[in-house]
Amino acid sequence: MENASKALIIAGAILLSIAIIGVGMFVYNSVSQTITDAADMSQDEINTYNQTFANYAGTKNGSQVKQLCDQIRTHNNGSQQDPSLQIVLVEGTATDGEGPSAIGAAGTTTAEINAIRNKILSGRQYTVTLGYDSVGRITQVGVQLNSAGAGA
Repeated sequence: MENASKALIIAGAILLSIAIIGVGMFVYNSVSQTITDAADMSQDEINTYNQTFANYAGTKNGSQVKQLCDQIRTHNNGSQQDPSLQIVLVEGTATDGEGPSAIGAAGTTTAEINAIRNKILSGRQYTVTLGYDSVGRITQVGVQLNSAGAGA
């Protein structure tokens, strides 16, 4: 009788161990799936981040380019904005790079953006180009006058 009770205790301990291992595997699989989903969400977040500025790429009139300048200024002046996420506005063609720290902070302050915005003429056509970092975020926006003459 005594051996039977010890056998039942050992069997219960084995079943409990198997249950603990099963719960551990379930938790591990859940965490792995969450990490994979987070990587996918990251690309979605990048697309959302870029969408505001990507709509302005290509040939635009001066009024649209001024709106783009306002969008960049608002974005850069965000109360909780990470400096590495600021967008540089340049006169000319945008280039790919790692963000303002890699190319300098020119074109990120309100005064610098306003100076470029003030050169833009509403009745003219401009080409807007975008520069991206290695992750795919827009880090630079270039504005160039399409025809000869004064302007951005």
